[in-house]
Amino acid sequence: MDFETSWRKLGVISRMFARLGALALFAMMMLTTTDVVCRYALNSPIIGAFEITEFLVLILIFSFIGFTQSQNGHIAVDILFTRFPKRVQLVVGFVNHLVCLLLMGLIAWMGVMTGLELWEVGEKSSNLHIPKYPFAFFLALGCVVACIEYVRDLMELAMSSKEREE
Repeated sequence: MDFETSWRKLGVISRMFARLGALALFAMMMLTTTDVVCRYALNSPIIGAFEITEFLVLILIFSFIGFTQSQNGHIAVDILFTRFPKRVQLVVGFVNHLVCLLLMGLIAWMGVMTGLELWEVGEKSSNLHIPKYPFAFFLALGCVVACIEYVRDLMELAMSSKEREE
C-alpha cells in the first residue's frame, strides 16, 4: 500500500467523525425544538435538556475539528501570506501546522488526564446524573483526529517542499 492510499484511508476517520457531529447537531436541534414546544405549549419543559445540549455541543465541536482541517476550512488571514515567496509560504505553513499539531496533542493529553480524573471521582451531571468522563475522552479523541490531519498536512508540505527543490 502506498503512502497516499494510507493517508486517504485515515481521512475516513475524519469523515466518520463529521457524520457523528452532524447527528449531534440534528439531535440538538430536535431536543431544543421539542423543549421549546413542551415549555410553551404544555407548560412542561424537558428536564435535563440544557445538560444534554451541553454534551451535544462538545460532541459537535470535537467531531468537526479534524474534518474541518482536512478540508482546509479553518479561518485563515492571508493578506500578507500570499505576497511571500513560495519557499517562505511553505516554511510558515509548516511551522503553523507544527504548532497546531502540538497544541492539539496537548489538548488531547489534558482531555485524557481530565477524563481519568472524572472517572476516578465519579463526577456526573447535576440533573440527569450522566457521567462526564466519556465526554472528556471524546474531546481527546476528536483532538487526536485533528492531530492525524495536521500530520497529513505536514507530510504534504514536506513533500511539496521536496518537489520544489528537485
